[in-house]
Amino acid sequence: MNRSTPLKRTNLGKVRIAGIIVFAVIILLPLAYVVLVSLTPDTEVGGGAIWPSHIAWGNYVAMWSTIHLAKDILNSVVIAGGAGLFSTVVALGAAYLVSRFRFRGRKPFMFSLITMQTIPQVMMLLPLFVILVIIQNVLHVVLVGQYYTLIVTYMTFALPFACWLLLSYMANIPIDLEEAAQIDGCTRWQVVQHVVLPLVVPGMIVTFVFSFLLGWSDVLFASVLTTPATQTVAVGLQAYMASGESGGAILWGQLMAASLTSGVPVVVIFLFFQKYITGGLASGAVKG
Repeated sequence: MNRSTPLKRTNLGKVRIAGIIVFAVIILLPLAYVVLVSLTPDTEVGGGAIWPSHIAWGNYVAMWSTIHLAKDILNSVVIAGGAGLFSTVVALGAAYLVSRFRFRGRKPFMFSLITMQTIPQVMMLLPLFVILVIIQNVLHVVLVGQYYTLIVTYMTFALPFACWLLLSYMANIPIDLEEAAQIDGCTRWQVVQHVVLPLVVPGMIVTFVFSFLLGWSDVLFASVLTTPATQTVAVGLQAYMASGESGGAILWGQLMAASLTSGVPVVVIFLFFQKYITGGLASGAVKG
């Protein structure tokens, strides 16, 4: 019986390794194909070539003028970064108030956050666009095509999740720490600045990353609420593909190169905040 136990563990380990390999192949195979196409000359991609005759590094140079990638990436960074930053700040204040104070309407507010998460975003597109057009006509201001309009739009979808996430962090911070700081003479703002903020930094980073991704990967709202001057990288890639349906030639090698390049900012963010994201998700999942 004792001999069979190590054997079972060995077999189980082999099964896990095989499962990891299969899972990795499923994930990496499409990515490897995109990389291969990005290094294939456009004439050969159109001809159905599986393997390029030579490596076309020029795709990564020509794509900047073909798809106007630099401007679109900058727009995405500004819009997604703004939505992530403001969502994190607002959610931090809301989570602190809800977790530390008891007031009328507290529970309805918390339940409303869940309700907002259940509404499909596509249902909000037409009413939002009509409201923006009405405000433009009444106040004679330009809203459609502005950075702040899309930032506020993304905040409406990011804030419910951000509030719940930071609320779980606030619940894990002992109130005794804040009371001890107040006894030592700290004001409420000093308590938040010197006691609460350092402890909730991992949660803030996780909140920012998820809010940033919501704005970075969105196509639906960005395609309606932006102009060619403010369009995001997702809309730019979609518009370039749509040009092929109108009779234009799609340079697939450059398109795949642009798709890979557009993912670099997200990869950099994950690599830079990897430690905080892993620790933040684990801490937020444990309720004290």
